[in-house]
Amino acid sequence: MTRTAVPSLTAEDWNDLYASGRVAPRLIGDGERRAAHSRLSLVRGMRAVDLGCGTGKWTRQLAAWGLDTIGLDFSQVALEQACAAVSRARYELWDIDNNATSGLLLPGSVDIVSCRLSFSFFDRSRLLPNVQRWLAPRGRLYILTDVADQHDGQLPPYECAMTEEEISSLGNDGWHVRNMFRLNRRAGIVLQPSGPPGP
Repeated sequence: MTRTAVPSLTAEDWNDLYASGRVAPRLIGDGERRAAHSRLSLVRGMRAVDLGCGTGKWTRQLAAWGLDTIGLDFSQVALEQACAAVSRARYELWDIDNNATSGLLLPGSVDIVSCRLSFSFFDRSRLLPNVQRWLAPRGRLYILTDVADQHDGQLPPYECAMTEEEISSLGNDGWHVRNMFRLNRRAGIVLQPSGPPGP
């Protein structure tokens, strides 16, 4: 996986990719389920938002754990596919980078913000300060990302990876890394706003 630069895909591009079935399923393994659940210290009733949720596999997993969960994405086709699956999760259409902050995300309104295989597509200079505002005290940001490997081939346009250096830098600028785990060529990172650590 050699590309870390964010591909410039519009909502229409994503709609076409999802409609054609060219976006590979973002499968969730048991290892990730166990690691994420324990490291996020999830409790039923927590409020969660899944940014760049796509067809909602991870959104539905969060809801299955008993979290009050909403998935946000700017692909209408992806959300239509997400809504076709039976789940307690909710979905909203929102362009996270270019539109005003969703009225669903008020200061201190969520316990978990998730960016599963989506973080690299967002404008981090805008996203991270917003997430800090949205999170309740002791709230956490969960990132799952592919890890770039210079010996691999090129990624398809709908995937993006982070380098080890980029992953290491996530503990800067008002955040600290609360936990991290590895799953083959992926890294899971749990971030918390800097300050007195929560329990």
